[in-house]
Amino acid sequence: MKDLNKKLYTDELLNDWVTREEIIPAETYFIKKYLTQKTGKVIEAGTGGGRIAFCIGQMGFNQIDAFDYVPQMIESANKNLKDKNLNIKFIVADATNLSDFGSDTYDYLIYLQQVLCFIEDEQLFYKALNEAYRIAKKDSITLFSFLDYHSRTINIPLRILLNILRWLRNEPIPDNYLPWLKINNRFNRKLLSKNQALTYWVKRDEIIMQLEKIGFEVLEVKNASQINTDAKQRKGMLYVVCTK
Repeated sequence: MKDLNKKLYTDELLNDWVTREEIIPAETYFIKKYLTQKTGKVIEAGTGGGRIAFCIGQMGFNQIDAFDYVPQMIESANKNLKDKNLNIKFIVADATNLSDFGSDTYDYLIYLQQVLCFIEDEQLFYKALNEAYRIAKKDSITLFSFLDYHSRTINIPLRILLNILRWLRNEPIPDNYLPWLKINNRFNRKLLSKNQALTYWVKRDEIIMQLEKIGFEVLEVKNASQINTDAKQRKGMLYVVCTK
């Protein structure tokens, strides 16, 4: 596993993510709708600077674990925690291997910010889904968000071009992996280069089928553009709510 996304978040994106505080409307919608029992135990994957964990703590939850695989993110989250009267435990951990977390432990699992889409190995992506299922209690709620392949029109021509280049370069990379178009709001000039960070774009029917195969029951599926509207066009992140 190359861990190029981990390096990217450590070297170039760290400041942006540790200083974020606001909760976006889609996150607010799903958190307030599904996190209803404040006595429940919560875990958040890919917490960054802790903004979502802090939001959940401020709602009255007092059993919160939050992890990230970038140590500097956790260091920053712990600094931000010092002036808050919240019971949150920030931990360095990787979503693909949660061996330090017990099975059937959590009532609410927060996998937002498309955290699993930055795993640069397809089999490890599936392993992370299985790990989420393992640590979830029966009747728990898991909130996922994913990069939706069909929500961005450039993905199809970009994939065709990349497939040609990957064939010429003998790179066995799955179609679902695409490079970052922008990094820190600047165009990625290495877009078509080898050996760069890639993101995993799911296809709606395939990810639902995979989650159900693992054992999840899917409760709600919406793109960001479909929240609080009757819009049929799928734009923005794909949100999937599951129970066990």
